[in-house]
Amino acid sequence: MPKITIRAGQWEEDRSRIRVRIWCESETEPFVDILLDEWRQHLYREMPAMTLWFIAEENGVVKPPRIFRKDYHNDYNSFLYDLVGECEG
Repeated sequence: MPKITIRAGQWEEDRSRIRVRIWCESETEPFVDILLDEWRQHLYREMPAMTLWFIAEENGVVKPPRIFRKDYHNDYNSFLYDLVGECEG
């Protein structure tokens, strides 16, 4: 089974928005690439793992990860990070 990667974080061009990408290890482009709307962004800030789990399940991921790790963009800005989860497809 291919590995599925879910990555969510602040959008590069507009740090006020959260972008979610989901892709298979064999693909070069994500099969999900969305900016969260206001309601989901509020949920993401309150319950990030549960929100990403729900978005993944909604987009066809059979067993989404329940645990996500912080992946920092750089050492100088500790607030700018992505949440990353991996699971088997």
